[in-house]
Order: sequence, then structure tokens, then C-alpha cells
Amino acid sequence: MALFCVPPNSVFFRLFLHSCSVRYQLLSHFILKFSETAKGDYGGVSRTEGDPWKVMRRFGLTSMRNLGVGRAGLEKHLLEDMERFIEQIKEEILEYGEYNVNLHRKIDRLAGSTVNRVIFGYPFEDDQMSDFYELKQHMEEQAFLLSSVPGHMLMAMPWLRHFPIFSQTFRKLDNNLSNVYEFLKIPINKRISDREKQTPEERGEPNDLLDCFLDQIEAKKSEYFSLRSITPFCFDLFLAGEETTSVTISYLILYLILDQRVQSKMHEELDRLEEEKGRNGFDNSVTQADRGKLPFLNAVINETQRVCNLLPLNLTHRTMADAQILGGTYHLRKGISIIPQISCVLFDEKIFPNPLRFEPERFLDDQGQLKRIEEFIPFGLGKRICMGESLAKTELFLFTANFFRHFQVLPVDPLHPPSSEKIGGTTIVDTQLQMRQLQI
Repeated sequence: MALFCVPPNSVFFRLFLHSCSVRYQLLSHFILKFSETAKGDYGGVSRTEGDPWKVMRRFGLTSMRNLGVGRAGLEKHLLEDMERFIEQIKEEILEYGEYNVNLHRKIDRLAGSTVNRVIFGYPFEDDQMSDFYELKQHMEEQAFLLSSVPGHMLMAMPWLRHFPIFSQTFRKLDNNLSNVYEFLKIPINKRISDREKQTPEERGEPNDLLDCFLDQIEAKKSEYFSLRSITPFCFDLFLAGEETTSVTISYLILYLILDQRVQSKMHEELDRLEEEKGRNGFDNSVTQADRGKLPFLNAVINETQRVCNLLPLNLTHRTMADAQILGGTYHLRKGISIIPQISCVLFDEKIFPNPLRFEPERFLDDQGQLKRIEEFIPFGLGKRICMGESLAKTELFLFTANFFRHFQVLPVDPLHPPSSEKIGGTTIVDTQLQMRQLQI
């Protein structure tokens, strides 16, 4: 992992560092040891440090930029997926009624298709969905197990897997990890086989991250690109890109079910945009070019990310040298693992008054325009800031704007609204999004 730097006068000073907790000191070692024990590799982005991490991160960012991630190059495909998503919901409302649409699974598919398109070049089709939903079950169980008491203890002391009381949890963790790896290996192995039958000219320019990675292997420019390291790299991107976006969208819808005032205000803003686009003869789909005209909608997205607090603890960092912070208050030895606790910033009352309340207006200035708040750090910060930030922002904006152009979401039973509680402290929403969906 990279050096965890604490620059003066930065938001890092407001992070609570668990530097004296054995559990957190050992967490990064668990990440590496568990990966080695379960899968026998150290590849990818989240589980590497030093030169391998620098090379992989630079490659990932450069490749996604070249593929048009976060720009118009990918937007066209995302809007096509979004249109199909909306039409499917409308059809189900007509056929089954407004109470019986399983939105939770559709969101999973939409988010999964997006990240799958970036990594492998195609969205999920109908005949692949049973395998995909099985994969989702493994991913959700993994998150739940890692938040359990045995899971926490295995994080700190992987050798506990040899004792009966922990062996079952470890086997489940290992099984879930293996299933995700096997799911990813199918398109990887097929692509390798297909490329062996093609000349470089026949392949043309790379269309996805997998092609970019295989091109690096063939170019032999770095020892860190190998057939052995492909799956861990794809695993990191798929796990981070699918689950986080899907859960954030679920929370956004949930918060708007619970706060009809905010939802109505967002609908009014979208109506004004639609009238403007109609007068000028433009297509009704909301694109990234419209982002500046929807400050309140952007504020809703920001507030959702803040309140849902998707990643309360950032990824573990390890000091590469002895360090002192806060004027010597904290002495960090070389090699100690520390975790910046993002929630201490996102719920700081001095920065966000009434932090537990869902108030998108806190992200607007006196003129009603979106304002930048330095302490708003849902993607982390520093050199290990989320590599998929640009993609996630694009997905969240396009989904929110285009979905709520067509639908209003209401609780099934206003007297017993759904809960926004999380399951076991994980990122999993404790609801299957039971709601009324009114077409507008």
C-alpha cells in the first residue's frame, strides 16, 4: 500500500486514527494474508503496495480515460441501458401494478452491466442473469460475514481458521471469493482464447479494460502484467464498481421515499429542465451536459453519499517510515496500519449541522447553486482515492436524473415506511425497496 501522508491544514487532521487498536493495525496484513491463503495471489489494486500498486493504478486510470469512462464515450451506452431499465419498469407497472416491481434486482443488473461493460465490453443479457444474481448473493454474504464477530477476529488473526469455531466462517469466505473468481475467469479465458486466433490488426483498438490489460502483457513492458494478475485486477474493479453503485442508488431511492418534500423539489427542477429542452428541440434524455442545470439533484446525490456513509472506514494504509501528526500527539511507527475513519468527517457537526438529518440544501449556496465542501469525501482522498470515482459520479447522475423524470416513489404503507437501517453494520440496505412506483 502507498505511504499514508497527512498534509498540514488538510481534512486528514479531522480523521480519527485508530493507531493504537490492534484490530486495525493488523487489518491490512489480513487483507494480504487472506488473499494469499484463499487464492494464492497478491494482484489487483486494493491489495498491493509500492511499485506494483503504482503501475496498476496508473494503468487503470489511463485505460479508463482512454476508453471514455466519465465522458461521452461511455454515456451513450449508459443511456441506452437506462432507457431499457425504464421501459421494463413501465411494462411491469402496466402488467402487475405499481406495487409489484422488483426494483432492487433491476438496479443490481444496471450497475453490474455498467461495470461489466467497462471491464469486459458488454452488458449482462437475460440469459446471464441467473449466474449474476447468484454472484450477488455471494458478494452480499461476504460483506455480512466480514462484519460478524468471527469475521472481525479472522481479519486480525487469520490463523484462527484452523479452529472449529472459525473454520466454518473461513470456508464460507473462501467459497464466496472462489465463486466470484470463477465467474470472472469465464470471460477472461474466452477472450484469451479468441485473441490467440487473431492478429493484432484484426483485434483493432482495445474496447475494454481486459483488452488493455492483455495488450500490456503482450507488450512485456512491465513484470506486473501477467495472466496470473488479470483476475485479481478484474475482481477489485468489479467488486468495487458494482456493489457500491448499486447500494448507493438503493439508498438514494429509499431516502426519497422517506422524504417526499425533497423528492417533489427534485421533480420540479427536472420539470423545468424538460420544458427548456422541449422548447429548444432537444432529446428528453438527461445527459451530463445538463449537470450544471440541476444543482438540487446533484445536492441530493451528494447528501445521499454523505448520509448512507457507504465506506465508514477507508482502505487500510501502512506507514513506510516513522511519522508524527498533530504536532506530535500521535507517533506512528514504520509499518503500522492505519485506517482513516471517513464517517468522523461526514458526520462532523461543525461541518454538517444536524448530521443525521437528510438535508440536500446543505450543498447549495445562497444562489441555489451547488457548492464545493472540502470535507465531503465519499470516495476517500489522497493517493488511494477511489479509482472509479469518475464512473460512479456519471452513473449516479444519469440514473437519478433519468429515473425520476419518469417515476415518483412512495412507501407502500405510509404508516409503516421502510427502514433505512443497515444490516449488521455493512453497506447492505435492510429492505428490498418495497414501494409504490407512480409513472409521471
